[in-house]
Amino acid sequence: MSETLDANDDFIARYTTLMLSVWNDADTERRLEADPRAEALAAGLPVQPDATVELDRSEAEGLFTRQKLVADWTADPRRHILHVPAAPMIDLDELDDRQLELIAGGVSDAINVVIVACVVAV
Repeated sequence: MSETLDANDDFIARYTTLMLSVWNDADTERRLEADPRAEALAAGLPVQPDATVELDRSEAEGLFTRQKLVADWTADPRRHILHVPAAPMIDLDELDDRQLELIAGGVSDAINVVIVACVVAV
């Protein structure tokens, strides 16, 4: 596995963990809305020096691919776009702990399953 894939897997795992945290914790959501850059850094996302983090809370028209999330984050070194829809497209309470861990981790067995509550897909 290449270093870039490892880095992207780590990025997606941190990104999806942040999404789940926002959807499950009102304090995290408030912090994200108040200062997306600080919350992205706290989540371990790679924020470039002097870059802004633009928060996109709009409802997705379809599924976000891991490629889109990485591309939108890295397209402009001065501006990272962080997609965190205001609400998940499914009820997170319907998922068990194992499913939530798989979603947050972004990897299931040997297959990349980057699905965050039906918002992010491979």
